[in-house]
Amino acid sequence: MAMTDLSFGVRGNCGMCKNAIEKAANSVDGLARANWNVDKKKIDVSFDGTKTDAMSIHKAIPASGYDTENVEGNEAYSSLPGCCQYEHEMMQNQSGETN
Repeated sequence: MAMTDLSFGVRGNCGMCKNAIEKAANSVDGLARANWNVDKKKIDVSFDGTKTDAMSIHKAIPASGYDTENVEGNEAYSSLPGCCQYEHEMMQNQSGETN
């Protein structure tokens, strides 16, 4: 099994966001691990490269309303709780972290 580790930016604000983002990522067949860091706005994933790819994960998360650094959230964003709604611009600070 060819496991691939990847980290990328995902917008969100709180623990409810963390649960939804990780649940969306974990819905992708072949995903072994997903951990979203609320402070860094980054998700670390590990997946079986023979079953899925990075873009499949990037597409699954926005389907739940959250932007990734490569794919914008869809209409599901408008139904997120108020505490989970965020600025849509994703900017990187000088240390390379997504804000």
